[in-house]
Amino acid sequence: MKNSRKKAIEPLDTQRLASGKYRFARQKQNYEDYSSGRVFYGSPGATGFPVRLTSELFQRSAAHLNEKGKQPPYALYDPCCGGGYSAAIACYLHGDKISKVYASDISNEAVELACRNLSLLHPDGLGSRIQELEVLIEKFNKQSHLDAMESSFRLQQQLESFSHPIETKCFQFDILGKSDLSKEIGNVDLILTDLPYGQITRWHGTAENDPVQQLLNNVKPVLNPVSVIALTTDEKHSIRLDGYRQIGSLKIGKRRTVILEPMTLSL
Repeated sequence: MKNSRKKAIEPLDTQRLASGKYRFARQKQNYEDYSSGRVFYGSPGATGFPVRLTSELFQRSAAHLNEKGKQPPYALYDPCCGGGYSAAIACYLHGDKISKVYASDISNEAVELACRNLSLLHPDGLGSRIQELEVLIEKFNKQSHLDAMESSFRLQQQLESFSHPIETKCFQFDILGKSDLSKEIGNVDLILTDLPYGQITRWHGTAENDPVQQLLNNVKPVLNPVSVIALTTDEKHSIRLDGYRQIGSLKIGKRRTVILEPMTLSL
Protein backbone atom coordinates (compact mmCIF):
# COMPACT_ATOMS: atom_id res chain seq x y z
CA MET A 1 0.00 0.00 0.00
CA LYS A 2 1.40 3.38 -1.00
CA ASN A 3 2.36 5.83 1.71
CA SER A 4 -0.42 8.42 1.68
CA ARG A 5 1.60 11.06 3.53
CA LYS A 6 2.08 14.11 1.32
CA LYS A 7 5.56 15.37 0.67
CA ALA A 8 6.41 18.88 1.71
CA ILE A 9 6.23 21.37 -1.14
CA GLU A 10 9.72 22.41 -2.17
CA PRO A 11 10.29 26.07 -3.08
CA LEU A 12 10.14 26.59 -6.83
CA ASP A 13 13.33 27.69 -8.52
CA THR A 14 11.93 30.38 -10.83
CA GLN A 15 15.15 30.57 -12.79
CA ARG A 16 14.86 26.87 -13.49
CA LEU A 17 11.29 27.30 -14.70
CA ALA A 18 12.12 30.24 -16.95
CA SER A 19 15.39 28.92 -18.34
CA GLY A 20 15.77 28.12 -22.01
CA LYS A 21 17.62 24.86 -21.29
CA TYR A 22 16.53 21.40 -20.25
CA ARG A 23 16.40 21.20 -16.47
CA PHE A 24 14.23 18.19 -15.67
CA ALA A 25 14.32 15.64 -18.51
CA ARG A 26 17.50 13.62 -18.39
CA GLN A 27 19.70 13.73 -21.48
CA LYS A 28 20.98 10.19 -21.10
CA GLN A 29 17.58 8.56 -20.76
CA ASN A 30 16.74 6.16 -23.58
CA TYR A 31 13.43 7.15 -25.16
CA GLU A 32 13.36 4.65 -28.02
CA ASP A 33 10.44 2.69 -26.55
CA TYR A 34 8.31 5.82 -26.99
CA SER A 35 9.24 6.50 -30.63
CA SER A 36 6.37 7.36 -32.93
CA GLY A 37 5.55 4.43 -35.20
CA ARG A 38 7.23 1.86 -32.97
CA VAL A 39 4.54 0.87 -30.48
CA PHE A 40 2.68 4.17 -30.57
CA TYR A 41 0.80 4.84 -33.77
CA GLY A 42 2.11 7.55 -36.09
CA SER A 43 0.76 9.36 -39.12
CA PRO A 44 2.51 8.61 -42.43
CA GLY A 45 5.07 11.35 -43.13
CA ALA A 46 4.45 13.09 -39.79
CA THR A 47 7.21 13.80 -37.27
CA GLY A 48 6.40 13.04 -33.66
CA PHE A 49 6.88 15.75 -31.05
CA PRO A 50 10.21 15.19 -29.23
CA VAL A 51 9.77 12.83 -26.29
CA ARG A 52 12.35 14.56 -24.11
CA LEU A 53 10.72 17.95 -24.72
CA THR A 54 7.31 16.53 -23.79
CA SER A 55 8.76 15.30 -20.51
CA GLU A 56 10.50 18.60 -19.81
CA LEU A 57 7.36 20.67 -20.40
CA PHE A 58 5.23 18.43 -18.23
CA GLN A 59 7.74 18.56 -15.39
CA ARG A 60 8.12 22.34 -15.59
CA SER A 61 4.37 22.76 -15.52
CA ALA A 62 3.98 20.30 -12.65
CA ALA A 63 6.66 22.15 -10.69
CA HIS A 64 4.60 25.34 -10.89
CA LEU A 65 1.41 23.55 -9.87
CA ASN A 66 3.27 22.06 -6.92
CA GLU A 67 4.56 25.47 -5.88
CA LYS A 68 1.01 26.80 -5.96
CA GLY A 69 -0.11 24.02 -3.63
CA LYS A 70 -1.79 21.84 -6.27
CA GLN A 71 -0.76 18.25 -5.65
CA PRO A 72 -0.87 15.48 -8.30
CA PRO A 73 -2.44 13.61 -9.92
CA TYR A 74 -3.45 16.14 -12.56
CA ALA A 75 -5.99 16.29 -15.37
CA LEU A 76 -4.14 16.89 -18.66
CA TYR A 77 -5.66 18.27 -21.87
CA ASP A 78 -4.31 18.69 -25.42
CA PRO A 79 -6.74 20.78 -27.52
CA CYS A 80 -4.71 20.38 -30.75
CA CYS A 81 -3.81 16.76 -30.21
CA GLY A 82 -3.20 15.55 -33.76
CA GLY A 83 -2.67 11.83 -33.31
CA GLY A 84 -2.54 12.10 -29.51
CA TYR A 85 1.10 11.03 -29.46
CA SER A 86 2.41 13.68 -27.04
CA ALA A 87 -0.47 13.22 -24.62
CA ALA A 88 0.07 9.46 -24.54
CA ILE A 89 3.82 9.89 -24.08
CA ALA A 90 3.34 12.33 -21.20
CA CYS A 91 1.15 9.76 -19.48
CA TYR A 92 3.65 6.96 -19.86
CA LEU A 93 6.53 9.09 -18.62
CA HIS A 94 4.61 10.59 -15.70
CA GLY A 95 1.65 8.28 -15.17
CA ASP A 96 1.62 8.54 -11.38
CA LYS A 97 1.11 12.30 -11.70
CA ILE A 98 -1.78 12.14 -14.19
CA SER A 99 -5.32 11.02 -13.38
CA LYS A 100 -7.09 11.99 -16.61
CA VAL A 101 -6.03 12.85 -20.14
CA TYR A 102 -8.27 14.60 -22.63
CA ALA A 103 -7.42 15.00 -26.31
CA SER A 104 -9.35 16.85 -29.00
CA ASP A 105 -8.82 17.97 -32.57
CA ILE A 106 -10.96 19.41 -35.34
CA SER A 107 -9.93 16.55 -37.63
CA ASN A 108 -11.92 13.34 -37.25
CA GLU A 109 -9.00 11.33 -38.67
CA ALA A 110 -6.66 12.82 -36.07
CA VAL A 111 -9.09 11.99 -33.27
CA GLU A 112 -9.38 8.40 -34.46
CA LEU A 113 -5.59 8.07 -34.32
CA ALA A 114 -5.49 9.79 -30.93
CA CYS A 115 -8.01 7.31 -29.58
CA ARG A 116 -5.78 4.46 -30.72
CA ASN A 117 -2.74 5.98 -29.03
CA LEU A 118 -4.56 6.75 -25.80
CA SER A 119 -5.95 3.20 -25.79
CA LEU A 120 -2.36 2.11 -25.14
CA LEU A 121 -2.76 3.59 -21.65
CA HIS A 122 -5.11 0.71 -20.82
CA PRO A 123 -4.16 -2.98 -20.53
CA ASP A 124 -6.70 -4.07 -23.16
CA GLY A 125 -5.51 -1.48 -25.68
CA LEU A 126 -1.85 -2.33 -25.21
CA GLY A 127 -2.73 -6.02 -25.37
CA SER A 128 -4.40 -5.46 -28.74
CA ARG A 129 -1.32 -3.65 -29.98
CA ILE A 130 0.86 -6.57 -28.90
CA GLN A 131 -1.40 -8.93 -30.87
CA GLU A 132 -1.00 -6.69 -33.94
CA LEU A 133 2.77 -6.88 -33.59
CA GLU A 134 2.61 -10.66 -33.25
CA VAL A 135 0.78 -10.85 -36.58
CA LEU A 136 3.35 -8.58 -38.23
CA ILE A 137 6.23 -10.65 -36.87
CA GLU A 138 4.67 -13.88 -38.09
CA LYS A 139 4.01 -12.39 -41.52
CA PHE A 140 7.18 -10.35 -42.16
CA ASN A 141 9.64 -11.15 -39.33
CA LYS A 142 11.27 -7.73 -39.62
CA GLN A 143 13.74 -6.53 -37.01
CA SER A 144 11.71 -3.36 -36.55
CA HIS A 145 8.70 -5.44 -35.53
CA LEU A 146 10.78 -7.53 -33.15
CA ASP A 147 12.17 -4.34 -31.58
CA ALA A 148 8.66 -2.93 -31.27
CA MET A 149 7.53 -6.10 -29.51
CA GLU A 150 10.35 -5.77 -26.96
CA SER A 151 9.33 -2.15 -26.39
CA SER A 152 5.69 -3.15 -25.95
CA PHE A 153 6.63 -5.60 -23.20
CA ARG A 154 8.56 -2.88 -21.38
CA LEU A 155 5.61 -0.51 -21.75
CA GLN A 156 3.36 -3.24 -20.38
CA GLN A 157 5.52 -3.52 -17.27
CA GLN A 158 5.51 0.24 -16.92
CA LEU A 159 1.73 0.39 -17.21
CA GLU A 160 1.34 -2.26 -14.53
CA SER A 161 3.51 -0.19 -12.18
CA PHE A 162 1.16 2.82 -12.20
CA SER A 163 -0.50 3.45 -8.86
CA HIS A 164 -3.86 4.20 -10.51
CA PRO A 165 -5.55 3.85 -13.92
CA ILE A 166 -5.60 6.91 -16.20
CA GLU A 167 -8.98 8.02 -17.47
CA THR A 168 -8.95 8.94 -21.17
CA LYS A 169 -11.29 10.82 -23.47
CA CYS A 170 -10.85 11.70 -27.16
CA PHE A 171 -13.35 13.90 -28.94
CA GLN A 172 -13.70 15.99 -32.08
CA PHE A 173 -13.82 19.70 -31.28
CA ASP A 174 -13.13 23.03 -32.97
CA ILE A 175 -11.06 24.77 -30.29
CA LEU A 176 -11.31 28.02 -32.29
CA GLY A 177 -15.08 27.93 -32.57
CA LYS A 178 -17.98 29.03 -30.40
CA SER A 179 -18.99 25.67 -28.94
CA ASP A 180 -18.88 25.31 -25.16
CA LEU A 181 -15.86 23.20 -24.21
CA SER A 182 -17.21 22.76 -20.67
CA LYS A 183 -19.89 20.47 -22.09
CA GLU A 184 -17.11 18.00 -22.93
CA ILE A 185 -14.57 18.33 -20.10
CA GLY A 186 -13.79 20.28 -16.94
CA ASN A 187 -11.41 20.70 -14.01
CA VAL A 188 -8.28 20.76 -16.16
CA ASP A 189 -5.00 21.34 -14.34
CA LEU A 190 -2.53 21.31 -17.18
CA ILE A 191 -2.67 21.97 -20.92
CA LEU A 192 0.19 20.85 -23.15
CA THR A 193 -0.22 21.46 -26.86
CA ASP A 194 1.84 21.87 -30.01
CA LEU A 195 0.20 24.64 -32.05
CA PRO A 196 -0.03 24.88 -35.84
CA TYR A 197 3.14 26.79 -36.50
CA GLY A 198 2.24 30.42 -36.67
CA GLN A 199 0.44 30.84 -39.96
CA ILE A 200 -3.33 31.34 -39.67
CA THR A 201 -3.78 29.59 -43.00
CA ARG A 202 -2.43 26.43 -41.39
CA TRP A 203 -5.09 26.45 -38.71
CA HIS A 204 -8.35 24.68 -39.44
CA GLY A 205 -11.23 26.23 -37.57
CA THR A 206 -13.46 29.23 -37.24
CA ALA A 207 -11.38 31.83 -35.35
CA GLU A 208 -12.42 35.38 -36.20
CA ASN A 209 -9.20 36.97 -34.93
CA ASP A 210 -5.90 35.69 -33.53
CA PRO A 211 -6.26 31.88 -33.29
CA VAL A 212 -3.96 31.48 -30.29
CA GLN A 213 -5.87 34.08 -28.29
CA GLN A 214 -9.12 32.41 -29.32
CA LEU A 215 -7.80 29.08 -28.06
CA LEU A 216 -6.80 30.68 -24.75
CA ASN A 217 -10.24 32.25 -24.40
CA ASN A 218 -12.01 28.98 -25.14
CA VAL A 219 -10.05 26.80 -22.70
CA LYS A 220 -10.31 29.22 -19.77
CA PRO A 221 -13.76 28.04 -18.57
CA VAL A 222 -12.52 24.46 -18.08
CA LEU A 223 -9.39 25.34 -16.11
CA ASN A 224 -9.08 24.75 -12.39
CA PRO A 225 -8.30 27.78 -10.17
CA VAL A 226 -4.65 26.70 -10.15
CA SER A 227 -3.61 25.60 -13.64
CA VAL A 228 -0.86 25.85 -16.23
CA ILE A 229 -0.78 26.05 -20.03
CA ALA A 230 2.31 25.23 -22.10
CA LEU A 231 1.97 26.33 -25.74
CA THR A 232 4.60 25.33 -28.27
CA THR A 233 4.97 27.04 -31.62
CA ASP A 234 7.81 28.12 -33.90
CA GLU A 235 10.32 30.74 -32.83
CA LYS A 236 8.92 33.41 -35.16
CA HIS A 237 5.35 33.44 -33.87
CA SER A 238 4.44 35.94 -31.14
CA ILE A 239 1.72 34.98 -28.66
CA ARG A 240 -0.59 37.52 -27.09
CA LEU A 241 -1.23 36.99 -23.40
CA ASP A 242 -4.57 38.69 -22.82
CA GLY A 243 -5.92 37.30 -19.57
CA TYR A 244 -2.81 35.25 -18.86
CA ARG A 245 0.56 35.74 -17.22
CA GLN A 246 3.75 34.20 -18.62
CA ILE A 247 5.61 32.24 -15.96
CA GLY A 248 8.23 30.51 -18.07
CA SER A 249 9.62 29.83 -21.51
CA LEU A 250 11.78 27.34 -23.33
CA LYS A 251 13.41 27.43 -26.75
CA ILE A 252 14.78 24.20 -28.19
CA GLY A 253 15.87 24.31 -31.83
CA LYS A 254 13.14 26.02 -33.85
CA ARG A 255 10.49 25.31 -31.23
CA ARG A 256 9.53 27.88 -28.63
CA THR A 257 7.27 27.17 -25.67
CA VAL A 258 5.63 29.71 -23.40
CA ILE A 259 4.23 28.59 -20.05
CA LEU A 260 1.23 30.54 -18.82
CA GLU A 261 -1.23 30.74 -15.97
CA PRO A 262 -4.68 32.39 -16.17
CA MET A 263 -4.52 35.70 -14.32
CA THR A 264 -8.09 35.91 -13.08
CA LEU A 265 -8.04 32.35 -11.74
CA SER A 266 -4.66 32.60 -10.03
CA LEU A 267 -5.53 35.56 -7.79
